[in-house]
Amino acid sequence: MRRRMRFIKQIFVLCGLFAALFSYAMFQGGFVSWFLFYSFLPFGLYSLAIIIYPFHRASVRRMIHQRRYHAGDSLTETVEVRFPVWFPFAAMTIEENDVSTLKMTQTKTTIPFIWKKTFSYTYELRELPRGEHVFTAIRLTATDFFGIVEKDSVHLLEETIIVYPRYIDIAYRKVRYYAEQGIAASSLPLHRDMTMAVGVREYAPGDRFSLIHWKASARKLQLMTKEFEERQQDDDVVVVLDRTPTSLFEELVTFAASFVRAAIQHGVQTGFVSVGENRVVFPVRNGDFHLQQIFYHLATVVCDSQESFAHVISTEKVNWPSTVAFCYITSYLSEEMALALSKLPDRVHKGTVFLIKEDLTKEERHSLEILRRKGVHVAVISPRNMTTLRKGGDG
Repeated sequence: MRRRMRFIKQIFVLCGLFAALFSYAMFQGGFVSWFLFYSFLPFGLYSLAIIIYPFHRASVRRMIHQRRYHAGDSLTETVEVRFPVWFPFAAMTIEENDVSTLKMTQTKTTIPFIWKKTFSYTYELRELPRGEHVFTAIRLTATDFFGIVEKDSVHLLEETIIVYPRYIDIAYRKVRYYAEQGIAASSLPLHRDMTMAVGVREYAPGDRFSLIHWKASARKLQLMTKEFEERQQDDDVVVVLDRTPTSLFEELVTFAASFVRAAIQHGVQTGFVSVGENRVVFPVRNGDFHLQQIFYHLATVVCDSQESFAHVISTEKVNWPSTVAFCYITSYLSEEMALALSKLPDRVHKGTVFLIKEDLTKEERHSLEILRRKGVHVAVISPRNMTTLRKGGDG
């Protein structure tokens, strides 16, 4: 209804200009008045042609040249438009609408003088933010020379892209370096002994392809994977991400993605806990599929927790075996958190705290002393390292 009223208004304005110039020429007479009328006539007819042009019958296709992105990457997109009837458009505006939860800047480009029945335009979206982004529609808008008439059409083309978090491409020794160069040394175990296989079992989703027993698979005509001696449970690691609101949340996500990736790629059974408005828990597992699940969660997670990180720590400790090694990733070391960790029984592995912070406050230094006396290891990491060492790639 709104669009119809706009078109009626445009026709009324156009017809009014025709009538005004014709009346002026009839009553005034002379060369100048008729020159004005006949000079406006082709432009007016062109505007009228845009109004009656079947713009909605245009065929639009979107081509995104890549499917996997990391935060900060650039997206290259090509929009191809095929018109039902050839028409010389003075100007065409292409607008990409994004209605995802994490808004990206709308793309709006005006292309002058389109003389082809089929044309394409390629543009680039830079500095993609982390998240799941849904492109729903492309709007085409054509205007006349004077901007009196504007004709548009919306073409629904839904497409989703996932922008995964950035990660630091660190090796196993680098993970230990982060802990050992902190204010207290970390004894976090990131090791799994895979030297002695004791049997085979059926392949399960998430198992590493490097562990497939090909001879047994050939004999049984199905994929079989190697089984190893029972591991010590203290090889297991659970990463707990602080989702309380903070300006350093992107740095926390970057380090969490880096740590989990490094651990899983080196054979460590890794769990992940993320508590905010929703509670997401990934059990202690290994493999590429498990890593992809965690990375997908990190692509969409937001800092929306209403409860303190200390409360999350106390609650989660109850739900896991006492031999599991915990890693807490946070940007604020509160006294409440220090007391929650220090009150844990001695038989419980109290874990390692990775504090992403530039300068410690007085309260944080006091909390640090409490944790040091209770044997909780703390590694302080500068956010500048999260910026200078960021790197994308295949998670």
